[in-house]
Amino acid sequence: MEFRILTTTQELEAFCKASHDVDWLALDTEFIRERTYYPKLCLVQIASERDIVCIDTIAINDLSSLRKLLYQPSITKIFHSASQDLEIFVNLYDEVPTPMFDTQIAASLLGYGDQVSYAHLVNEICSIELDKSLSRTNWERRPLSEKEIRYAVDDVKYLAKVYLHLNDELTEHQRSHWAEFECNNLSALEKYNVDASKIWKTVKGVGKLEPHQLIVLKQLARWRELQAITENKPRRWILNDKALRNLAIEQPRDLDTLQVLEDINSEHMGYATTLLDEIKQAQNIPEANWPETNFIGPLSNEQRKLVKQAQSFIRERAEELNISPSLLATRSVVEKLIRGKRELDILSSWKKDLIGNELVEFIESNT
Repeated sequence: MEFRILTTTQELEAFCKASHDVDWLALDTEFIRERTYYPKLCLVQIASERDIVCIDTIAINDLSSLRKLLYQPSITKIFHSASQDLEIFVNLYDEVPTPMFDTQIAASLLGYGDQVSYAHLVNEICSIELDKSLSRTNWERRPLSEKEIRYAVDDVKYLAKVYLHLNDELTEHQRSHWAEFECNNLSALEKYNVDASKIWKTVKGVGKLEPHQLIVLKQLARWRELQAITENKPRRWILNDKALRNLAIEQPRDLDTLQVLEDINSEHMGYATTLLDEIKQAQNIPEANWPETNFIGPLSNEQRKLVKQAQSFIRERAEELNISPSLLATRSVVEKLIRGKRELDILSSWKKDLIGNELVEFIESNT
């Protein structure tokens, strides 16, 4: 099937109208985000059972017809490694296009490997070797060459065949509900809507700070996020995690102590007055409202031994099922179980009867 390039609103509307009754759409996007907070969408590639199109989203200003098509609940949207594509559509339309099927997730549940690439699946299932030499293309540049466009189109051209094959395998092995759970989990809107007041929890090294430092980190991380959004720049361009953490630890009170602080450079000094003000505001927050420290200390020797034993148990079960051990439980999940946490996916999803209950029993019997 030959593809078409859509460069006008009228062409896009005609395609979307003709596709309203399809069962599925294979989707991929090309974007750039090296210099921005939000990714800039450059192309959307779509394949259906009757058409393949490459939508030039730079040339087309009105994408409302695309929104109507993508959010039609009767159509399954197929992606490979969907998270970045879903983030783009959430940024555009404030919701996740569902129902969604991720071929990378499905493949991982069927023994193809953990985080298997699209090219590998196409080779395995379609016996076609894809050219991946243009992965660093500047998709914003116009005009794109025919080779570049064909390269982009290849990312959906075989995706439907991969989907249909994997879907049959999931049914055969009675694992469709596994994939449905994992895809629904990936489709949760809260994964893509950034809460500036909670972003401090993702800062590297946050677990080593004391409560009086965490409240400053929380204040500064919120400011950084909102500033990055306002300027549409990567948050690390505003202030990287190391500098943020040092500010929370040292808590400078004036320009002299701020400018000599490690990891603070001349570019940061453009925000100097604001940074000092944010630190002062945080210091005035009552202690009752400080975050609790994330630092819970290292595991004991006995607990570390138990982690290894539990991981061995998980590997054995994974081998029986021919899937990656990390799909059943990561080391982090094991450590949380050992520390007594129980509100985890492993105890409330398809994993519960498969391994979750037995793993908890194993841990509790060896504690």
